[in-house]
Amino acid sequence: MTEEVSPADSIGKRIPNFLTALRILAVPVFVYLLIEPTPGKTLWATGIFMFASFSDWLDGYIARLYEAESILGTLLDPLADKILVTSALVMLCAAPEPHRIPAWLVVLLLSREFVVTGLRSLAAVKGTVVPASRWAKHKTAWTLLAICCLLLKESYQIFGSLVNFYQAGMIFLWIAVLYSIGTGAQYALALRKMFV
Repeated sequence: MTEEVSPADSIGKRIPNFLTALRILAVPVFVYLLIEPTPGKTLWATGIFMFASFSDWLDGYIARLYEAESILGTLLDPLADKILVTSALVMLCAAPEPHRIPAWLVVLLLSREFVVTGLRSLAAVKGTVVPASRWAKHKTAWTLLAICCLLLKESYQIFGSLVNFYQAGMIFLWIAVLYSIGTGAQYALALRKMFV
């Protein structure tokens, strides 16, 4: 006897993949807004990036709530995150001075992503699933926070204090770089026995 799935449960199980697809579809709009950035376009792009970042957490939460983890979701979710972050870093690298981020820093961050993704894919082929470590989650959080600040880039009054979002974003990006190097080495060490 099969267990009946209520309409609410059925919809709930579809929401995570819908949010992931929405995150991927938001990227072209995000990039378009930053091709010729104006203050208004930049604020819209920042809002899209923040929504997409929040939806990453939300789709994971809903997937666990409805026990809706799927092979498609497992593939698309990290892919959507990487497309979003890569797009943001590349567009920030192409931003007009003085708010441009160094290209070599973007190359370093993206190279780490490719190397770790490759190592995890090879491990998966050999039947080993390598979950994201706690430190890798910190790296992701600092990267997303850095990108949000770098997108805002101007100085704004926050609770009576003038906050330079570009400077704050660069500090957060350096923290993300340190986490990237550390977690990249951590993955490489954890998987080294598989490739010798």
